[in-house]
Amino acid sequence: MELNKQVVHMFLREVHVRDFDGTSAEPTSMHRLDYQQSEQDPNLFEFKLTFMFGHFGTQVDGVLEAAILIQSEDGADVDILAEIKKEEALFAIPLFAKASSIITKLSEDRGQFPIIVPIELWLEQ
Repeated sequence: MELNKQVVHMFLREVHVRDFDGTSAEPTSMHRLDYQQSEQDPNLFEFKLTFMFGHFGTQVDGVLEAAILIQSEDGADVDILAEIKKEEALFAIPLFAKASSIITKLSEDRGQFPIIVPIELWLEQ
């Protein structure tokens, strides 16, 4: 079932940057995705991404929140929540992209070279 998805708004709830003492050559990352249907609009879903990424001496922890409007293409009656549960990572791609962008910007602002985080890293977890 093909669904139309439109990000209504997204914002960074909080972010923390600190030193990271990881010794692995590979980055350390974790995330948790929570979502719920809006009480006012059955087609509006509120997503919350809590993430942590550490590499090259920098750790970035943050919380992103987004409201995404999701509807079926033809207006058919679809259990959208069940569709999200089947492929939740695909619905969270806008949040993963924003988290990657934030990590790149904050690592660069810290006086280091920018740490590039591909979206695929989030999808693999």
